[in-house]
Amino acid sequence: MMRDAVIKDLSATIDPKVAAALVEFYEELVSSFRRGDLDGCLTTAGLFVEHVLRAVEFVRTGAAPPEIKSVSATVRVIEGDAKLPDSLRYLIPRVAYAMVYEVRSKRGVVHVKEIDPRHIDASLAVQAASWILAEFLRIYHSGDEKVVAEAMVVLMRRHIPFVETFGDERVVTRKVPCDVEMLLLLAGAANEGLDRTALGQASKYPPPRVSEAIRRLSSDRYMHQTHDRKYHITGPGERFLAEQVAAHGETVAPLIRRP
Repeated sequence: MMRDAVIKDLSATIDPKVAAALVEFYEELVSSFRRGDLDGCLTTAGLFVEHVLRAVEFVRTGAAPPEIKSVSATVRVIEGDAKLPDSLRYLIPRVAYAMVYEVRSKRGVVHVKEIDPRHIDASLAVQAASWILAEFLRIYHSGDEKVVAEAMVVLMRRHIPFVETFGDERVVTRKVPCDVEMLLLLAGAANEGLDRTALGQASKYPPPRVSEAIRRLSSDRYMHQTHDRKYHITGPGERFLAEQVAAHGETVAPLIRRP
């Protein structure tokens, strides 16, 4: 299991309890994002940053503080330690602070006529957290390099909201129009693509609805079937899906057909 392997690798250098907490809060951050719980995702992102700094402090001093009382002050102390490698001294703390913690903490109250920024903020937090965990793994891995490289690729794979994986099954866990469900499933499959059977098995809609959605999306160039009979989401399809997901924050908007 990748989770256990990551914790084991990190625990070779970082306090095992801190390594486990780092992975646990990363998983909760990603899970909240995929469920569409954007507030939960952003709250967990702040806690993830604290565990990131606890991990760096353990490497720096040999002891992890029980809590981080001031994120900004801790980052300044870490940057002042010339004994640390640049990745720990600058890159990880700055990415954690600027791309995760500050974005979350500096947002003011959203006014009625403003566009809700939670989705783009949560997307940034998830991607930054994935990079941080992958960088920790790159520096401190003790396992097979090929396995570690694969784990880093998985960590940096884009994260799609409302799509969750149970074993080898990928499903959309929010009720959305069939067209949007198809695009979410394809986006979640990344470069692997899905054939008609896999799409039908993963969908909550009856087969005729799935076939109809595939025809519409193919006609609109939002999805494409390659020679191996697998469907892939296209660039226009990704942009269209992003519009649907972001239209009302955590709510997927009804499908809007373009003329």
